[in-house]
Amino acid sequence: MEPERDAAGLLSELKAGKPAALTVVYKQYSGLVYRIAFQLTESAADAGDVTQDVFIGLPEALSSLTQPAKLEQWLRQTAARNSLMRLRQRRRRREVSVALLQGLFARADPVLTRVELENAISQLPEPLRLVFILRELEGFTYAEIAETLGIRQGLAEVRLYRARKRLRKSLSGNVQA
Repeated sequence: MEPERDAAGLLSELKAGKPAALTVVYKQYSGLVYRIAFQLTESAADAGDVTQDVFIGLPEALSSLTQPAKLEQWLRQTAARNSLMRLRQRRRRREVSVALLQGLFARADPVLTRVELENAISQLPEPLRLVFILRELEGFTYAEIAETLGIRQGLAEVRLYRARKRLRKSLSGNVQA
């Protein structure tokens, strides 16, 4: 009975965001989360990232968990879900290339450097920059962008249109006559 009460108390402290509780849970379960992530991603770097992601938002994410005995099961599922999401993102990730940008912006000057592109993207307002990166560089669908950013799908489409328009203008201004 005592361990059950301790688990319940630990869960309450976690939900309250107490650092000591998070430390206890991290020490107890980080190895498990890492192993699951490593087995699924086959990458030490990705497994480390997944482990960090799982534990960073833990207090908020546990708000719906009511049974302390289910904590380990919840962590296993979360580790697996985050690992699979990372694999999906890795498959989608496309290298930023000059050809992609020239296709997107129909730039007259055939020489478009990566530095010019990165500078132009960095100058976009954050809401436009996030949508552009998620859609054009990471391959997210509009529905996935909307869900990720907590916006309507139509707003994601509008922001991408505006980002492309600003980038065209910015990049066309860099063409030397």
